[in-house]
Amino acid sequence: MQTIQQMIETILNDNRPVVLAMIVHVEGSAYRKEGSWMIIQEDGTRLGVISGGCLESDLQMRSQELFETGKVEIVQYDLSDIDDVGWGRGAGCNGIVSVLIRDVDQTFRFFLNQLHKNLLVKEPIVFIQSMNDFNDYGAIMQGGNRYGSLENEVPIAIDGTAAFQQQAGQKIIHDKNMYVQFIWPKPVLYIIGAGADARPLARLAQDVGYSVHLLDWRQSLCSEEHFPTAASIRIGDIAQAIDTIAFNELDAVVIMTHDFQKDLQIMQRLRTIPLLYLGILGSKKRTERLLGGEILKGMHSPIGLPIGADGPEEIAISIVAELIAVRRGKML
Repeated sequence: MQTIQQMIETILNDNRPVVLAMIVHVEGSAYRKEGSWMIIQEDGTRLGVISGGCLESDLQMRSQELFETGKVEIVQYDLSDIDDVGWGRGAGCNGIVSVLIRDVDQTFRFFLNQLHKNLLVKEPIVFIQSMNDFNDYGAIMQGGNRYGSLENEVPIAIDGTAAFQQQAGQKIIHDKNMYVQFIWPKPVLYIIGAGADARPLARLAQDVGYSVHLLDWRQSLCSEEHFPTAASIRIGDIAQAIDTIAFNELDAVVIMTHDFQKDLQIMQRLRTIPLLYLGILGSKKRTERLLGGEILKGMHSPIGLPIGADGPEEIAISIVAELIAVRRGKML
C-alpha cells in the first residue's frame, strides 16, 4: 500500500501532468474512508486506490479533462442504489462518496514540496482545504506554524507532537466549509532480531506502508535474500546501534532476539525513549523479569493482538494488526 508521502514523492519526481484524487467525505459505508489519496498520471498510471475498483475507471476518464488546466472539482458517487442502475451496481458499499480531483499545477506542486520536507523529517502536518474556494489551502506544522494560501480561521488547535498523536484515530475533521486532514510521515518500524520469524514481519509491514529497518548481530541472518524489502540492515553490537539511532515519537520498535541477556541490554536503552509503539516477543512473565517488575505503561507484551496466532506468519499478522491499531488510535 502506498503512503501519502510516497505519492507526493512520485509527483515531485516526475514533471509530467498528474491529477490528485482524494476522498473528502463519506456518508454511510465505503471501501475507503476520508483521507484516501490516489494519483493519476497522463499515461494512465495510477498510484493508490480510492475504492475497491468501482470508481477508479470513472476518475481516470474525468482526469483526462483536467490535465494541465489547473482545475479542481468535486465528484459525488452514490453507491447506495440496490438495482443495476448507477454506481450501486456490484459495489456493495451502500454509501455516498465525495471525491475532490485536482490538476496538480505548479503552485500546488510547490505546496506539496514544502509538505514533503516536513514528512521527510518525520513531522506530521495538518492539511487544510477550503470547500468554498479550491485555491485556498494550507498546512499547519507542529507548534502551529503555517504555510500555504489559507487565510481563514482553522477549527482546530495544534501544539506539539503529543497533540498529533492524540489525533491518530481521527484523521479527518468534518466542517461544511473546510476539509482538514492529519497527514502522517511514512511509518517507521525497527525490528531488533533477524531470526526466521522476523522475515514475514518485515515483509508484511512493508506491504502496509512501513519503512522497515533491521538490527542484528549475526551477519549470516542479515542478508538481502532474507529481507529484500528492508530499508536498512545494521549488523553489529545492538546496544551500540541503538545509541546511534535518532528515534522519533512516531516510530515503532519490535524486539524479537530470543536472547534474554541481549533483550536486557536493549530494554535498558529503550525504556526511556518516547515511541509510538514498543513491543517485545515472549510471555508477560519474561518481560516482567526483563524489567525487574511490572511492564511499562504502553509496552506491548505479549506482542500482537490476541487472535490465537501460531507460527511466524500468523504471529506477524497479529503484530502488524496491533501496529495499525495503535497508529489509528483503536487500541482499547
